[in-house]
Amino acid sequence: MAQHIQIKIIFGLCLLANVFFWSHFRSTQAEWLNVPPVPSERVAVAFGFGDEQFAYRNIALMIQNLGDSGGRSRSLDDYNYEELAKWLELQYELDDRSKVMPYLAAYYFGAVQTPQKLVPVIAYLENVGSVGVDEKWRWLAQAIYLARYRLEDMDWALRMAGQLSALQTKIEDMPVWAKNMHVMLMSASGEKEAALDIMLQTLESERDKMEPQEILFIADYICNQILTPSESAQMPLCIQLENQ
Repeated sequence: MAQHIQIKIIFGLCLLANVFFWSHFRSTQAEWLNVPPVPSERVAVAFGFGDEQFAYRNIALMIQNLGDSGGRSRSLDDYNYEELAKWLELQYELDDRSKVMPYLAAYYFGAVQTPQKLVPVIAYLENVGSVGVDEKWRWLAQAIYLARYRLEDMDWALRMAGQLSALQTKIEDMPVWAKNMHVMLMSASGEKEAALDIMLQTLESERDKMEPQEILFIADYICNQILTPSESAQMPLCIQLENQ
């Protein structure tokens, strides 16, 4: 009988403790701590049980869901982009060929409402895209777009566009728009004469090595983007293009 009473007392105490904790903590919600501090590469690999690819995938999943906590979603504008860029760089150290992180940086985090927050993300994409292997040059092109149209930093965009154009010596199938992006940006920034001179020299020196569509692209850009209609009407190249 005494044993049954003890059980009831213990049960009652547990119930009271449960009510006490519920009444004091029922309004407490999970607190979002923003982007956590980035570990060293060695520590990150340890969390992946020594497997770099496993660590890479775990971290990629974490980064993708950073803003979801306690049933609430945070705006991209709330993220600490300086810390976020450190995680992106860590991922690049773990796997420099994967497209997952550059894709998230360019098309997900690149949509942040405050353009100034993009600076470390653009720097990351510039670093990844300037390597000149596989299709990574496309991340450099995306960095140029973000710098030019979101950040409105023409100087940075021009500098990266020069890097992109230089990669054509390593990449045979780079499209003509990428090869000539620096010229197009020069034209847009008011350096019209310099852009025209580079385009004309390209046609003169590289015509034999270029595909017909590349020649047509450059001629069309000269006549319809760089030159005014009156200037275009006086240039033999544009007259020939018009008569085709």
